Amino acid sequence: MHEIHLRRPWNRFSVLDLQPVVVDVPDVSPRTGSSKAAGDRVSYQRGFNSPTGLSGTDMICLCISEWLGKLESVRVNDTLFSHAVAPLVVDLSKILLGFNQIEIILTSDSAVMPRLTGKVVLRI
Repeated sequence: MHEIHLRRPWNRFSVLDLQPVVVDVPDVSPRTGSSKAAGDRVSYQRGFNSPTGLSGTDMICLCISEWLGKLESVRVNDTLFSHAVAPLVVDLSKILLGFNQIEIILTSDSAVMPRLTGKVVLRI
């Protein structure tokens, strides 16, 4: 099995960030404030190229190892995935394009601001 780590650059959008913030994942960047209530929303967005040299039988999975808060959704291109428990593993084999967009949306379920605290990788 081969892993491709989807590290920096991720764009993080939240109500506490006045504009998108470029972060690495796992996200350990400082926040401009702290969450006051449940329901705060954070979106992580990133583009990536499809891995090259794949055969038609190769399986490609997106794996998100851990996060803080509630995982609301994961969207890759136009395909929406939902899951509530870490780790999340989804098959991307049939939906990848030459260039792909990923969006991960988290919401807080406590007074802690949601964030991606683990690796996000493509497994081939």
